[in-house]
Amino acid sequence: MLRTILAALLGYAFIGVLIYGTDQIYAQVIPGMSSTGRLPDLYYVLAMLTDTIYSLAGGWLCAVISRRDVQATVGLIILGEIMGVAATVYLWGKAPHYYSFFLLITYPPAVWYGAKLRKSAGA
Repeated sequence: MLRTILAALLGYAFIGVLIYGTDQIYAQVIPGMSSTGRLPDLYYVLAMLTDTIYSLAGGWLCAVISRRDVQATVGLIILGEIMGVAATVYLWGKAPHYYSFFLLITYPPAVWYGAKLRKSAGA
């Protein structure tokens, strides 16, 4: 049980660290990122792509830590969706709605597929 909880939490933290690190890079290379106000559209497009890839990686890590326990994957999905809804509410007037809804829709299948990658690799 502890391994399952730890796997979901570490998978989520891994996704968060990757997103945070990538945002720091984006702030240096995307024009308009460091200025105040609305972020450029390029940021949202790149963030949707990288966040989806990172969700897949988080699902894979969760499966590795949990030794392929499906409950850990489901826990990671539920945790991410709860936090995603909270972020959507917080960002409602600050970010385009398509960004939040895209992430809410793609997160569960990305995490699930990442966990399946772990299973298919047999490692």
